[in-house]
Amino acid sequence: MSRSFHFVSGLSAVALAALAACSPSGSDDTDTAEEPAVVETGTGAEDASPESSAEYRSRDELLAEFDEALQRAQATNGDGSPAIWTMSDDDTTVHIFGTVHLMRPDLEWRTDEFTEKFNEADILVLELDMVSEEGQQAVARDFLSRGFYGDGRTLSNELPAPVLAAFESALSGLSLPVSAFDPMEPWMAAVNLSVLQLQSDGFDPNAGIEQILIADAEAAGKEFAFLETAADQAAIFDELPEDTQAAYLYETSITLVDTSRTLDQVVDEWRDGDVEGLGVLVANPDTGGGDGIYDALFVERNENWVPQIEGFLDDVEGTVFVAVGAGHLAGPDSVITLLRDKGYEIEGP
Repeated sequence: MSRSFHFVSGLSAVALAALAACSPSGSDDTDTAEEPAVVETGTGAEDASPESSAEYRSRDELLAEFDEALQRAQATNGDGSPAIWTMSDDDTTVHIFGTVHLMRPDLEWRTDEFTEKFNEADILVLELDMVSEEGQQAVARDFLSRGFYGDGRTLSNELPAPVLAAFESALSGLSLPVSAFDPMEPWMAAVNLSVLQLQSDGFDPNAGIEQILIADAEAAGKEFAFLETAADQAAIFDELPEDTQAAYLYETSITLVDTSRTLDQVVDEWRDGDVEGLGVLVANPDTGGGDGIYDALFVERNENWVPQIEGFLDDVEGTVFVAVGAGHLAGPDSVITLLRDKGYEIEGP
C-alpha cells in the first residue's frame, strides 16, 4: 500500500485544511486550470533514470497491494454505521469516535446513536486545536514552516531523477509547474499533491468530520480539549529521512489518479462500522509501514493519547466526546486495544 495513503490518514484535519489553503492551486499568481485533467503517470521503477540507484515500487505493485488489502477488508462487516466506543466510571462517560478528515460534502453519515452521544457531551476532544486563533497560528508557525526548506534548497534540485520525473508527470494533469512546489520539502509537496487531487474529485477538508463537530460544539457551547500540538504532529513528517520523503512523493505521484478511489473505499468501510476492515486498510503494520512510518503515525501517537484519555475519567465529571482519525481506533495497536489491554471495559466493537 502506498505511503501516500498512510501519510494522508495520519494528518489531522487542521493540517489538511491548512495545506489546502496554502496549496499552489489556491494562489492568485499561479496559472492553474479550473478542471484538472486525469493524471497520466508512469508505471514505476522501469521509468527510473540511470542516474538513480534507488529502487521504487511500481504503480501496479502498489495497487495490487491495496486491492489485496481491500479484499480482506470487504470480507468483514460492521453494523452499518460508524463505530462509537464508550468507557465510564462513577461520574464520567467518555465516548470515542473515529473521524475521516476529508469527505464528500453530500455524504450522509450521522446516526441517532451518534447524535445522542455527541449532544450529551460537555467537552469535545480533538487531535489538534483547530478552534482558537492561537491554535491556527500554531499551525502556521509549527506545521507549515517545517514543510518548507528555508535554506536556499529547492525541491526540483533535491529530488532524485525518477522522483522528479514522476512528480512532473502528475503535475501536468493538474496544470501546475514544479516551480510552484520548489520551496516545499518532499513530504509537504506530496500531501499538497494528494489534497489537490482529492479536492478536484469532490472531497472537501471543510466537509471533514472535525469541521462539522466543531461548528456543532461551538453552537452548543461545549468546551474543547486537544491531544497534541501542531509542533508534535509536524515533527513526525519533518523528521522522516529524505529518502523516505522522496519515496512518499514518488508513490503519491504514480498513484495520484487512484487517490480518490482509495479514499472512497476506506470511507465505505468506516461508514459500515467495519473496524476490522479499517485496520487492514489504514492501520496495518504489514502494508505501507516501512521505514518506521506506521510506528510514527499510529503507534507512538496512540500510546501518547491513551494516558490523556484515562485522565478524563479522573479529572472530568460529565461526558467527554473524543474524535480522532478512524485509523487510530483500528488495528492491533489502536487506542481502543491499548485501553482494553490496560483493563478498561469498553462498550463497542
